[in-house]
Amino acid sequence: MVSVRAGPTPEEIAAAKKAAAERKAAKAARAAERAAAQAAAEAKKMAEAAKSYGNGQIPSDVLCGLSWTNSEQLRCDAAAALEDLNGAFRAAFGRNLDLTDGYRSYGEQVSVAATRGGLAAVPGTSNHGLGQAVDLSGGIESFGSAEHAWMVANAGKYGWKHPAWAQAGGSKPEAWHWEYGTTY
Repeated sequence: MVSVRAGPTPEEIAAAKKAAAERKAAKAARAAERAAAQAAAEAKKMAEAAKSYGNGQIPSDVLCGLSWTNSEQLRCDAAAALEDLNGAFRAAFGRNLDLTDGYRSYGEQVSVAATRGGLAAVPGTSNHGLGQAVDLSGGIESFGSAEHAWMVANAGKYGWKHPAWAQAGGSKPEAWHWEYGTTY
């Protein structure tokens, strides 16, 4: 007597495929979490290294770039936070933040002070020289714009703030200037 065993049913096949896909997705999620944790630890390490340098003296290999612009760098913790803020901005407006200025070397601070006068910090005292400040455009540079209002409402969730002195009623109104992790 020969016994023939029936193959799996279509439902069993579908369930097995679903279980395999779920295992694969869970494995990918764990790998992504490990990579994110490793990147965060590296950003923290680089940010700590950057803090050991004077204002405007941070070497570029201790700073971090940004995924949507090749022209600017920041202290690595500030860069990671700006990446997250940019993702939220992109979800709200369908485009990236328009970054016009980030880290400034001491020489760049001298040049900015020479061309912008009172709008610039005294060289060696700028938060740009610490890799913790950005200047933005694309609507953010205008008080009252939708983009500026969005930044006021959301930037703090990512560690970015518009300092009191730069606000519309501040001592030096600069709608475009935002800082990461600073206190006054």
